[in-house]
Amino acid sequence: MQVYIEYLSLRTLLYGVLNELLDDEVGNDKPRINYYIDATRLGKIAANILGKLFNFQIKKLVFEMRHVKDDCGELIRLRIPRKDLFDIQEKIISSDAFRSLRKDEWKHTRVDDFVRKGLIDGSIMDKKSVSRAIFLINVIAWHQQQTNASRVKLLLTRRAWWDIYKQYALSVGVELKGTGRKGAFWRDSTGLKGLIRKYPRLYAFSKSVSSGRFKFKPAKSDASIPKLYLDGRGDVNLESNGYQSDFFWLLNSEFPAGNVLYDFHSEEEERVLEDYGIVVANGNVKCISNDNAGMVSSQKKCRKYKDEFNSVRSLIIAYNSTKAYWNSFFRAYGVKVFFSWYKYDNKHMAIADAVKEAGGISAVWQMAFVGFKGIHSAMNTDIAFHHSNWSVNIEQQLDSKIGYHVITGYPKDYATPLLRRQAMDLRAKMKSSGAKKIVLVIDENSVDDSRWHTGHTLQRDNYRFILEKVLKTPWLGVVFKPKTSKTLRSRLGEVNELLAEAEVTGRCHVYEESGRYTTSAPPILAGLSADVCLHGHLSAGTAAVECALEGIPTLLIDREGCPDSKFYELPEGKVIFKNWLDAIDALMEYFKAAQGIPGFGDWSEIIGEFDPFRDGKAANRIGTYLYWLIQGYEQGLNRDIIMADAAQRYSKIWGNDKVISINSV
Repeated sequence: MQVYIEYLSLRTLLYGVLNELLDDEVGNDKPRINYYIDATRLGKIAANILGKLFNFQIKKLVFEMRHVKDDCGELIRLRIPRKDLFDIQEKIISSDAFRSLRKDEWKHTRVDDFVRKGLIDGSIMDKKSVSRAIFLINVIAWHQQQTNASRVKLLLTRRAWWDIYKQYALSVGVELKGTGRKGAFWRDSTGLKGLIRKYPRLYAFSKSVSSGRFKFKPAKSDASIPKLYLDGRGDVNLESNGYQSDFFWLLNSEFPAGNVLYDFHSEEEERVLEDYGIVVANGNVKCISNDNAGMVSSQKKCRKYKDEFNSVRSLIIAYNSTKAYWNSFFRAYGVKVFFSWYKYDNKHMAIADAVKEAGGISAVWQMAFVGFKGIHSAMNTDIAFHHSNWSVNIEQQLDSKIGYHVITGYPKDYATPLLRRQAMDLRAKMKSSGAKKIVLVIDENSVDDSRWHTGHTLQRDNYRFILEKVLKTPWLGVVFKPKTSKTLRSRLGEVNELLAEAEVTGRCHVYEESGRYTTSAPPILAGLSADVCLHGHLSAGTAAVECALEGIPTLLIDREGCPDSKFYELPEGKVIFKNWLDAIDALMEYFKAAQGIPGFGDWSEIIGEFDPFRDGKAANRIGTYLYWLIQGYEQGLNRDIIMADAAQRYSKIWGNDKVISINSV
């Protein structure tokens, strides 16, 4: 039996790990090799000492996420939200434990969906998430194949719904054993953090202080003026220049700046926002409701399902505290519309209930293209702005609860006329240095620990192969549009030397100006300079879609493995490639061919499914729709009438098929 330990510490060693390491060792002359995922220094020292005494070895399991694939070649990391989590969620919901803990009153708010999504929330980066546990089980199954071990056992921190995890593990040939003290997994929900969340006034104060913008004087704002609170991505750009901006819809419509509320994160941001007339939040929100008003309750403590009870209770506490805080926030500032892009956890559901209690409306705009059904994209909101009917279909498959689906087209399509001259200037500059053909390369971000992310190595390949070709080919130029430019040079490591060498030639350019988190230059700015766009990842293709919508030949490289993506309707060998070398060979053949290659980089067969308008007015449609909502509040109408009127007006202008009302939220 080969043993794998999720977390090796002195505590876990004493609570179950040591017994498993000693199991079946009596009489074995050759020490068995065991593995740990993470460990404390003291845990490793103690395990090594005991190993010498009892004839076993223990060492760190070395693996990279990019190598862990299933038999179909799909990256396990991508398969988990596409398939595995749906199965786990369904088994949890249908379990006796969950049925006994669930309350009928949850159906009257978004609590039911908040809990359901909360049960499987979190990525593999989160140590306590379902995704991390499922991924580790698959890592062990993958390593078993690499080592030809006959039997393997994973010692995993015991958690709620344990029998479901055990069944899943057995399905891939892994025996699962729980470690740690019973109930320890949920202790933070009953500790200081849980205590603070249980009392809305205390939670509101702690959240205000931690915001970084706290001032002892209460917020000053005319609450009689209906406002839209914008939950942005940190792109505080109020110039109509085509660059990334949280205010793209404001800049392209008649929506009044004075009806917008926004959080600032620096004095410079505060100055820019106030100069434009936007209302800023100062971080001090006083809870204006009674501690127990509007609170949702969980079942009384259940001894039979202790871990499951603590799991559900922690979600109910999180819902109550989140809703109470945001309800107070919205009432203090007179917010009537909550507008966000972030739907990837359950928090937006509690906020949607908070704004509803304040008589307001919740709305979400589609930031990223979604090529397949992923469980973390499920949402519950009053209004959702979609790129196309394809996006609506995805949400319906996810059983998202959306009052009005509003199809607007791709929201950043207004940028091309604003950016074309700048793009042509760069193209002319690179041509003057000898570049006859130019390729745009688009990448994603990476983190240091390649166990939980595709890692720096995969990202470095996005630069290495094309840079080597540029340095060998005097007529070839390259433009890079990194997703996160702030850390690019350090993440590239030795490849940065190649980049610097290429930049000296004048045939290489990197867009490095950054917003708060991501590169401020949009993909289309770089794409307009290029003859061909090349996205190094098929699973995250929003930037590629942006370029393809403009008719620029665009290629995708599926190194991770994402066979269920909508993109696989595009032809392999002309649009989709499996690796960089094949893509570059095809690219060079295309550039050298006098008449090009028919169908190369051509998305025409499916591009209409991603934006039915393609007229540069998507941002205007979103901004105008939001303005109609605010105007409804200025007229003293209630939220249901306002939403119905806005949908009717939009349908009259853009067609009945562009607004779909399915659920009453």
